[in-house]
Amino acid sequence: MIYNMDCIEGSKKYIKDESIDLIVTDPPYNLGFGGTTQTKSKKPRFSIIANDNLSDRNYQRFTFQWLREAHRILKPGHHIYVFIDWRMYPQLALWMRRCGFVIKNCIVWDKVHMGMGHQYRFRHEFIIFAVKGDGKARRIPTRSTTDIWSIPRISGNKTVHPTEKPALLMDDIILNSSFEGETIADFFVGSGPVPVAAKQLGREVIGFELDQAYFEITNARLDKVYLSE
Repeated sequence: MIYNMDCIEGSKKYIKDESIDLIVTDPPYNLGFGGTTQTKSKKPRFSIIANDNLSDRNYQRFTFQWLREAHRILKPGHHIYVFIDWRMYPQLALWMRRCGFVIKNCIVWDKVHMGMGHQYRFRHEFIIFAVKGDGKARRIPTRSTTDIWSIPRISGNKTVHPTEKPALLMDDIILNSSFEGETIADFFVGSGPVPVAAKQLGREVIGFELDQAYFEITNARLDKVYLSE
């Protein structure tokens, strides 16, 4: 079930304490990013997404609010994966620890193809891998997966969301950190890569997307998954 509403309010309303098996989410990085400017007009393709252009204080407050909800709903010892880039990684890692998560690793997503930038072109993002609590935690079922994942990004002229991630990027996360029939939560659904991957792999999913247009795109993509089953 995907809800067209704020994730903090939605989580409080619809998700019980310690009922979620895995959280995978791609929050705003607070960079005011509107997508590629490699267009004829030289302007970003999209409007800035919600909560991506806040003051430092308001962004910190907002992040603590959704992280506390994420900690509340996740089962003890279960995993959370949070996307972020190098500019905001130190703050987010600190805030996650303060909310009770134990960070186990930082996965580097190698996008294969370079993106923007001029002081060395950008080609990677981080994925913080953490668990709830410091007790016994779920183990990753394989010892052959490294912390560098080379998966091509979606070309800028093909994206439908300014920070769109490929659904393929979510497959190993979901397979390594959940079982069929379990429930995955995504606080920032965007165009739906986490829900789409989750449903294709036989998981239940609950998510929140504030923007009506992206909410509709996600539901359209999920409808295609249902039709193909």
